[in-house]
Parts: sequence; C-alpha cells; structure tokens
Amino acid sequence: MVRVTLRPLGAWQMIVGAETRQIETNGDTVKDLLETLDKMFLGKLKNEIFTREGHLDPRFKIYVNGVSCDSLGMKTLLAHGDIIVLFSVIDGG
Repeated sequence: MVRVTLRPLGAWQMIVGAETRQIETNGDTVKDLLETLDKMFLGKLKNEIFTREGHLDPRFKIYVNGVSCDSLGMKTLLAHGDIIVLFSVIDGG
C-alpha cells in the first residue's frame, strides 16, 4: 500500500473533484492508483479516461513528481509521498 498526494487539474477535477488530497492505493503502480480511484468514484473513472481497449485516453496525462508517465504508463511505480498530478490536454476547436 502506497500513500500519495493527488492533484487533479482540468477535466480530472470534474471526475475526481478539485481538491488536493492524500490517497492510499492498494498497490504500487499508476494502474493500482487508477483502480483505487475508480472504486472511490463507483466506476465513473473507467468510463471517462480509458479507451475501449483499456488504455489511458491520450487526452489525460499523469505526472509523478513532475515527470510524465508517458513512457511506462500504467506500470509506472509509485512510492510513499509521491505527488501525482492528473492533467488533461485541452482539445476541441
């Protein structure tokens, strides 16, 4: 179990709320964190941020201690005290 600080921005705020909060995950990866959040929000997260194939929608970005998770994605390891910024890319025309 890992305890991290969660800071949602943009569209993430509409999904998980705007406040910065401490979250305890049931594992030590970004995937575990997202599964914990999905349970907290009764499945709402899966419908909003994942593609049909189960991948993180490219409009949603996750940063751990200021570093993008793009390279390792859901397998990115978390450690106690990490700061997780949930960021959404602005799209549309």
